[in-house]
Amino acid sequence: MVTLNEDRWRRYQIRHDTEYCYAYAVNSARHRAHLVPSDHADQHVAGYSIDINQPLSESREGRDFFGNAYRDFSINMPHRLLDVRVSMIVDVRAPRWPASETPWAGESLARRVFEPGDQAANDFALMCAPFLTDSPMIPTLSAVGAWARDRISDDARPLHDQLLKITRAIHEEFIFDPEATAVGTPLREVFSNRRGVCQDFAQIMISGLRCLGIPARYVSGYILTHPPPGKPRLVGADATHAWVEAWCPDHGWLGLDPTNGKAVSDEFVILARGRDYADVIPLRGVVIGGGEHTLDVSVTMLPEEEVEASGQGNAKLRQTVNPAGNDVTSDHGGHTTRGTGKNQVAGRQGEEVR
Repeated sequence: MVTLNEDRWRRYQIRHDTEYCYAYAVNSARHRAHLVPSDHADQHVAGYSIDINQPLSESREGRDFFGNAYRDFSINMPHRLLDVRVSMIVDVRAPRWPASETPWAGESLARRVFEPGDQAANDFALMCAPFLTDSPMIPTLSAVGAWARDRISDDARPLHDQLLKITRAIHEEFIFDPEATAVGTPLREVFSNRRGVCQDFAQIMISGLRCLGIPARYVSGYILTHPPPGKPRLVGADATHAWVEAWCPDHGWLGLDPTNGKAVSDEFVILARGRDYADVIPLRGVVIGGGEHTLDVSVTMLPEEEVEASGQGNAKLRQTVNPAGNDVTSDHGGHTTRGTGKNQVAGRQGEEVR
């Protein structure tokens, strides 16, 4: 059973640090990042700060096809270290879930998208069509579609109940194993081995739903983790997360987390949405020079009440976030942007979502 939204907001402070260390100097680099979340119906960005340790020769912000905020930036000075530090304050509430008991009856929503219709139908098609067909990292595999269909035992139940059944089936039947896959592991291999990480499980579910004619999209962001009882929360021990949003005709997009077998709640913060992981990579780019590199990513997500209770221990995280809309240039020769949800900055070749 899914609890309905009670309009209670929770505030989180998030720190996301990414460091690339190169064997040789990078002479020139151009990057794109989806690193700061945007405002949505159930999410509000109260403030953020982004610091890059290198001077920028060019910087441009915008919105991509899917409405995600991004920042493009270039560095034209030799460097062996790229350090991008993002701090943010985000308010979140649990999404409202459907109360309707209308049976799904196995209807393919693809028919509504690709058949001609009135303006409302055309708007629906424009919104959902990209999330019904193959995408660069998610083929619509018939074996995955058959698996998903077998997990729906009763067509008389509402669509959102059927979606939850598939979500829980992935959690129960697949094994979380960070060593089993890499970012580019083919989906067919993931499905065959039944092992992977959040990126893999989200993309398996999306493939199955698209095969059933249900629009589904990939979501990247953060999830609140819970330390063992009696143990402190470890700063930097969190990670980016991935989950699914599926279209329910009488309601809209519903968030589902197959890695944990549950509906999205007020413990999730959205960074970006797209067809698959390739659309929402937090940090990607092209460099000239550099040779081999090492990547170090550190993420900390703290509820506001823990920040206040911990006192000086987490004061640094709190102080890095500026709730006002100011732009500031740092005094170490790098670049800092501070503001509200209208701006964001940057990164590198392709940080994994694990």
